[in-house]
Amino acid sequence: MSDDVPYFEQDEETGKISQQYSDEQFIEVIKNSAPASTSEVAEGVGCSSDNAYRRLKSLEEAGKIDSKMAGNSLIWFPVE
Repeated sequence: MSDDVPYFEQDEETGKISQQYSDEQFIEVIKNSAPASTSEVAEGVGCSSDNAYRRLKSLEEAGKIDSKMAGNSLIWFPVE
């Protein structure tokens, strides 16, 4: 099992499930580091590369960021 912080967290009182990290945190790291690798984004947000990759793909599908291949790695850009 991973030592990573969970992708989602649940409020113990209400049972409400929310994302551990906001979309804005990911987008802000990308804006400040563009182009940013998945590992750079993960480090900037404070999550694992696996969690960062899943969130980044979700943000890309929503049209909030863009990516392209650079060698064997994806790099991420803000959508202007």
